[in-house]
Amino acid sequence: MSQAETTQKLLENDNFDVLFHSPLERASRTAEIVWGDREGPVVVLPSLREIDLYSFQGLLKDEGMARYGEQFKAWQKHASKFEIDGHAPVRELWYRGSLVWREVLRLPTPYSTALVVAHNAVNQAILCTALGLPPTYFRRILQSNGATSVLDLSPGSPPRVTVDRLNQSPGSPLLAGAGRKTAARIVLVRHAATFSTEDGLMLGTMDEECSPLGEVHSQKIGELLMDSEVGRLFSSPLARARTTAAVVTKYQKLAGNREPRIETMEELLPPDAGDFTGMRLRDIRDRGGLESPPEEMEAFWQRTREAWAALLRAADGNGGQPVVAVAHASVIAALLCHCLDLPENKLSIFRTDPGGITIIDFPDGAEDGRGVIRCSNYTSHLGRWAVPITPDSLDLVCGVDGCF
Repeated sequence: MSQAETTQKLLENDNFDVLFHSPLERASRTAEIVWGDREGPVVVLPSLREIDLYSFQGLLKDEGMARYGEQFKAWQKHASKFEIDGHAPVRELWYRGSLVWREVLRLPTPYSTALVVAHNAVNQAILCTALGLPPTYFRRILQSNGATSVLDLSPGSPPRVTVDRLNQSPGSPLLAGAGRKTAARIVLVRHAATFSTEDGLMLGTMDEECSPLGEVHSQKIGELLMDSEVGRLFSSPLARARTTAAVVTKYQKLAGNREPRIETMEELLPPDAGDFTGMRLRDIRDRGGLESPPEEMEAFWQRTREAWAALLRAADGNGGQPVVAVAHASVIAALLCHCLDLPENKLSIFRTDPGGITIIDFPDGAEDGRGVIRCSNYTSHLGRWAVPITPDSLDLVCGVDGCF
């Protein structure tokens, strides 16, 4: 239960109004530890139980291979199509994920923040059904033991979903954990804080150095990446990104690793905000967003697609060492969309705070671009300098495409 206790400490200052948890003992015990002495309804949902694997239930990998051979291989390689004992486990799981959402969305108005404690596979289904992703995305979004994923829901029918973070685990996301061993890895880093990001202002392509808080962020980013030798290091041309990248190279040298050269990539620039530059994100949101972005989204989308292709090439020819790219929130959101084959109208669903880390693994190599999201907007390394997981205000989020 040490992971649950660590998660409890990570969430001890966060407010939750209601708890949903799986009936299985390991989830119930985790929920009890994390919930602590909070008040509010506690709901046990049978639909939150782990995936039903029928004849495979409880088998170790070697046992499954020995007893079921090709059928077990089919489960490993084509899980979304897999059937056993007259059942389709992943498709059934996705249906249960939709049932969970029906329960959560029935919450009366006073219950604004729900804590859901469940299991790896069913958490994947809950996240994917919320984002409208089909069962073919099973195993594309990792969920580690004790990790936290956060979705923000805005009013509407259906409600607008924003991914605040995915798989914020108690331990370093760079070390071995859930999922298959990776053959290639891309690490996306949002630049450290500036005075404008602290004030909730739109920067666009305006150049601004990191603030004193950003200097702390940069050091924390550098320390985290010391756990892995960086193969190649790319950066947006803007000062806030290059300054962050420079600290990464410094800490790589301190770790006894080869000091990577910073490679400037123009395609990692954020969209030009034009007349919106310097405006408060909340004001832009209240006005209905960017009615006519100075840089057309089609051009930005194509530019980030080219950046994604370049990062894939770098990762595939890098001998397994991670490729790191220091960029901007809008760019990281676009790269995540390209990774998951999502259309450009999904751009605004991914949020990344200053100093946030996103890790994409490629167990079968990066050539086909089929990445697995190990985490997004990971901020545990920032410690007390991080934005809270459940902030009291969303003033720093404008909630429109391309507005970051």
